[in-house]
Amino acid sequence: MSPSFLVYSLVCLMLLCWSGNYIAAKIVFRELPASLVICLRTMVSCALMIPIYWRQSRTNPVKLSARDIGLLVLLGFGGITMNQVFWTFGVSRTTVVHSSMIIGTTPLWVMLFAGAIGLERVTLTKLLGILIALSGVGLLQLSRTKGSAAESSLFGDFLMLLCALALAGMTAIGKRYRPKTGGIGVNTFGYVVGTLALLPLFWWAGRDFNFHRVSWGAWLGVFYMGAISSVTGYLIYYYALARIPATRIAAFQYLQPVFASLLAVAILGEHLTATALGAGAIIFTGVLVTERLG
Repeated sequence: MSPSFLVYSLVCLMLLCWSGNYIAAKIVFRELPASLVICLRTMVSCALMIPIYWRQSRTNPVKLSARDIGLLVLLGFGGITMNQVFWTFGVSRTTVVHSSMIIGTTPLWVMLFAGAIGLERVTLTKLLGILIALSGVGLLQLSRTKGSAAESSLFGDFLMLLCALALAGMTAIGKRYRPKTGGIGVNTFGYVVGTLALLPLFWWAGRDFNFHRVSWGAWLGVFYMGAISSVTGYLIYYYALARIPATRIAAFQYLQPVFASLLAVAILGEHLTATALGAGAIIFTGVLVTERLG
């Protein structure tokens, strides 16, 4: 098995993990509010990452400077924890179809961030691609659904856009300033700092909540979000980021709306309207223009 085949196979696995995360979240939201879900998800990820980081530091000790720690906190908390905060609250307020399509614009923002820090040259063609994709996001708002089990909202879509921006920023900065500890350190610092930052929210949201009423299925969904999507997905993400170009990894986001939307239609009963399909096609065209013609 060639190294490149292994990397791309892992990236495909990562996308499957992240696509399934939309479905797990929607199921969990039936029994837990988003404010508790993000806290519990972060705590699960933190509990899993600490021993992984400890093992790495024992076998491959790395001396960290203040600058290294600052970079880890920036990438971990800003790019992972806040990314998941926006994602969790966003998905709770919009449909899987909408949220996954907006996340599909991530390659555009990666290009902009990469251009801002000198990794790429931003051309007029790339800017045109961004405008095309944004017009698709605008059209997506015309397919908003209300009064059903799967509702979409402008605010939920906006939170998903912030999620895409956080992921893009982490991708570009992580490629420009590669942390000494790799993805394990970034994930660990992100979830440790995130857990500490979210403790007040956890206390506020959970002080009157009856946890005994939560089913095992919902707890398994929380575990999936924290262990499979967060830990496994992001470890693969940083492993691949060190081996293939950042824009190429981001380009795999083309597939996530397809996987997530199909799962949402099959499992959650969401609807793919003609307007949503048209918006998705425009978004894909904009990303394609940026990636291939820019």
